[in-house]
Amino acid sequence: MVRSEGGGRVAGDAMAGETTRRGTLPVQRLRPGDHAFCRYTERPRWDLVAAYAWTGLARGEKVIICPAPQADRDTVRDRLEEHGPSLDHVCARGQLVFAGMRRLLHPYDRFTPARQCQRIQEEIAGALAKRYAGLRAYIDMRWIADLGADVAEVMARENNAAHLFAARSYSEICAYDTSAFEPAVLDALRAAHPHDLLDGPGALRALHAAGSVRLVGEADMATQIEWISALREAFKRSAHDGHLVVDLSRLHFLSVGCASDLLSLSTDAHRHGRIEVRLDRDKATLLIGLGSRYLKHVVLVEDC
Repeated sequence: MVRSEGGGRVAGDAMAGETTRRGTLPVQRLRPGDHAFCRYTERPRWDLVAAYAWTGLARGEKVIICPAPQADRDTVRDRLEEHGPSLDHVCARGQLVFAGMRRLLHPYDRFTPARQCQRIQEEIAGALAKRYAGLRAYIDMRWIADLGADVAEVMARENNAAHLFAARSYSEICAYDTSAFEPAVLDALRAAHPHDLLDGPGALRALHAAGSVRLVGEADMATQIEWISALREAFKRSAHDGHLVVDLSRLHFLSVGCASDLLSLSTDAHRHGRIEVRLDRDKATLLIGLGSRYLKHVVLVEDC
């Protein structure tokens, strides 16, 4: 591993002991093989759905959008097109499909975990056979009431679906309407998923722990106040020990202004013996370009 005393080089053994990418993610960071939970109130976050769908299309994956049973498919398509060009071409060639759970389960007319998993495996195989890079699905879980499915069976499926994602050719978002499920049920379902999504693109969430802060989402002008507040809180909490980990590995975007804020606050926190910043190579390059090498107590650690 290469390490710089002044943050000028990037170390390569970040997140030792963390063997899985469990936890909160922005939708843009979902990768093939990821299984994620999100919740919404009143109406789906179409910006989240669009970001997920357009990312898959750009990667050459097949995309299935399974909206709520009562949703009008033309309206759903219009919502996606608000965030990109016309979908005529990808719909015509079958790369983007709008399909309710009844259609997805066909020829079965009743949900069981085994039947749904079988159908998804068939869809994955079909997508790969047509030379798509993989398959991704967005599923609005209001289909449960529509099909009269047992929530306990759905819970069993969510808890035992790892085999669908093992080959890293399938990703899935399960979206839950908060008005359709009891809070305790939602909490249990969230715990059954490896990943919990931010509410939508453009959000920032700070996850504080002893000696560390993980910043998830986007750090830019719109979230700069929250960004600075979270960093100040982290520096305050770690002042006694003098060692802080600032984890940016799940940050989708870091603006020059927010990167400068981090270095300015780190300069003021010179009494910290060590500030370890975990980040990808692009963000490391940005911080190095802004002068992180001059802060002897800041160490950049690459975490892909």
